[in-house]
Amino acid sequence: MQQVFTVASQFPTVIYTVLLAVVVIYWLVGMLGLIDLDFSGDIDVDVDADVDADASVGGLTGLLLTFGLTGVPFTLVISIIILVCWLISFYLQFYLLTWLPDGWLYYLAATAASFVVFLISLPVTAILIRPLKGMFNSVETASSNNLVGKDATIATGSVSETFGQAKVFNDGAEILLDVRCDPQHQLSMGDKVLLIEYQQDSHTYIVAPFPG
Repeated sequence: MQQVFTVASQFPTVIYTVLLAVVVIYWLVGMLGLIDLDFSGDIDVDVDADVDADASVGGLTGLLLTFGLTGVPFTLVISIIILVCWLISFYLQFYLLTWLPDGWLYYLAATAASFVVFLISLPVTAILIRPLKGMFNSVETASSNNLVGKDATIATGSVSETFGQAKVFNDGAEILLDVRCDPQHQLSMGDKVLLIEYQQDSHTYIVAPFPG
């Protein structure tokens, strides 16, 4: 175990170790209901019909689209990329970089390796998320309009105009939805609510306290 900590704390693996720690904390806090886990933020690029056909998408979004990292929530994609980067970097550090002498040669090779690791992680992540795409597409389809009028249970500590999630059962499956409510309503975890409207632009539901 000590060897694992030693390798994980060395450059460049330490970069992905820190990022992985942030990801783990994010998901743990999200499962406790303290933050809104975004399961609707797919990587979508809207292309206007009037835009020139050779216009390209750059930056991180362009890379993700190039490697087919779509159809799955953005937060999940980034989390898997970081996990894959950490695993590749860890074994690269353990089997190769540790044998290099300390100095400018080591840091040059380590810096180059960190970029190579990231690029390798993209196609690997694309393969890993492929089985998940249908699942999230079906959830999105189910959550569009069919759930309006159903009752749900608040899953986060509170619900506001900008934050909140609720659990609803649909066809025997439990779905986690992003929900919002009017400021006059005080909703907290465990409260039963009614889904009264679907906001297509933000993929969220407006909820109100369940009558009675």
